[in-house]
Amino acid sequence: MTPPEPPHQRARYWRVPRRRRGWMAVIGWTVWALVGLTVSVLAGGYIYLDDTLEQAAPNTPEARKARAATKPVLPGQPTNILLIGSDTRPSEGDPGRSDSLILVRMDPQRDFISMLSFPRDLYVPIPGYGTDKINAAYSYGTDVTIETVEQLTGQPINHYVIIDFTGFEKLVDAVGGVYLDIDRRYFNENVGTAATNYANIDLQPGYQRLNGSDALAYVRYRHTDSTYSRDARQQTFLSELKRQTKDLGNLTNVTNFRKIFGENIEFSIRDPQKFISLLELALVTPKDRIARVSIDAGSDMTAAGASIQVASQGAIDEAVAAWREPEFEFGQKEAVKPIAPESVDVVVQNGSGRLLAAEDVAEALATKKYRTSVGGNADSFDYASSAVYYAPAFREPARKIAALLGPGATIGALAGSAKAGGNEVVVIAGADFTGELAPPPPKETAPAATTVDTTSLVEPLREARKQVPGLPVMAPLKVASNSSVRIIRPYSINRSDSGGPPAIKIVFEHDYHEYWGISMTTMKNPPILQGETGSYTSGGRKYLTFYDGKNLQRLAFQSGGVTYWVSNTLNNDLSAKTIEEIAKSMRPLNRATLKKGRTDTAITVETEGSTP
Repeated sequence: MTPPEPPHQRARYWRVPRRRRGWMAVIGWTVWALVGLTVSVLAGGYIYLDDTLEQAAPNTPEARKARAATKPVLPGQPTNILLIGSDTRPSEGDPGRSDSLILVRMDPQRDFISMLSFPRDLYVPIPGYGTDKINAAYSYGTDVTIETVEQLTGQPINHYVIIDFTGFEKLVDAVGGVYLDIDRRYFNENVGTAATNYANIDLQPGYQRLNGSDALAYVRYRHTDSTYSRDARQQTFLSELKRQTKDLGNLTNVTNFRKIFGENIEFSIRDPQKFISLLELALVTPKDRIARVSIDAGSDMTAAGASIQVASQGAIDEAVAAWREPEFEFGQKEAVKPIAPESVDVVVQNGSGRLLAAEDVAEALATKKYRTSVGGNADSFDYASSAVYYAPAFREPARKIAALLGPGATIGALAGSAKAGGNEVVVIAGADFTGELAPPPPKETAPAATTVDTTSLVEPLREARKQVPGLPVMAPLKVASNSSVRIIRPYSINRSDSGGPPAIKIVFEHDYHEYWGISMTTMKNPPILQGETGSYTSGGRKYLTFYDGKNLQRLAFQSGGVTYWVSNTLNNDLSAKTIEEIAKSMRPLNRATLKKGRTDTAITVETEGSTP
């Protein structure tokens, strides 16, 4: 049995934040817009869809080579789709540049979708062309890109989709825009100076419908906050698109919509029935069953001075493992059944070169009742840390074994039955194994609430209420610790100053340049309430929860025809209990007083502050 390649131990790099490029949002938009197209044309049969697929799946030599590089979907197995973001379609004669690569796994049996994004500058072997940045593979052809990703991850590519960025604005406008809860003030006017030399953007905070150009500016913005925040904006955009997908069936100009796709997208899927079955899975998969994973990479430079990103094979294996079997904290439909150690066959190999290293690890694991055997030497003795690889359905025991081998141990998937070689779990004994197993990690508990009591918003909200007559305003009597108010914006939800449902958006700054918010509006049935992940009643109020995987992004309730919600920061810095305490503390202004014995903490309140 040959395990995956050993981690790259000699690379010189420093850590950078995990990244997902702007193409994540574009790709997500396209998937949900395609669902809308399908819904629109199904009533008239396959003729429109068939014609659209014919345009989007051309019979050019480049497209035929790319389709030939894909693998068939095995019965009962998930479907893997490689999404490629490029400046142009290869059928136009110019391969353009690959700005983003995302591998999507659609698993109908476990009812989830997971997305694995690759840093565009990740330095990888490109089959037949040496080692280069992963985005360079696209210049050699879509088929080479597919082969590169397959070799890197050990996962088969069943289909591919290439998306042209230029169609993004048209797609958003074609479906009438999309509602988003903008977390803060975004503004830049490019006047040619160094400080303003990036794309124009002009968005006020609050719940609003964005057109194509504003949506594009929002998902691409990356200049005055962290890469984490840019990634989170893209994820937020994706989440709201998923929530509002059902409205895409109301298209009035199907011909124009099909034209946009025909000019800006290339598929490998030519069969309408297969296409519809995949889109149906995309449509019905709950929002809290969509996982996003990135490869943890570090920055480095080539000998020629080019900036690259480097990831050890162990880091890649861990990302692939999390992508194959993602974890969901809320809304999980199936409970993971514990696997008894005595039913798990563990093969241990020597990855450090130390005499009897594999035997020592096997003996230690046997004390925990695992059925261990020694499998000789690993493919190298360069394993500084132990590594654990597992066959399908054995991730849970693999995680427990890795925890026993110490904090440096990594886990990864044995990709496919051939690579697994009939093994269930393979352990590579690394140089860091001390001879003793580590104590089991403590059971994870939900983070506690971190709030302070305050009445600092009561008077400012009384003033704001004068500008939105008819809106019953509530004030929070608890706010997240280390927060200040930067903006209180009374407005109407139509991106103008009058004529729409009244609303108020409160923008809080938490720590440094992280923003959470409270919103309230009389808008009837706001799309943001669609697709809640759960609900519960407390104190006479019914609260709706909106989780994205393991993070609570929003908690909402309705009272007297008004919708109120507390939204997390883009990077989900607030714990679920913190958000819950804030929402439960909200009171009408005439009853917004603290109970006797509570300490009133004064917080800074600005009504028109800046949010860089």
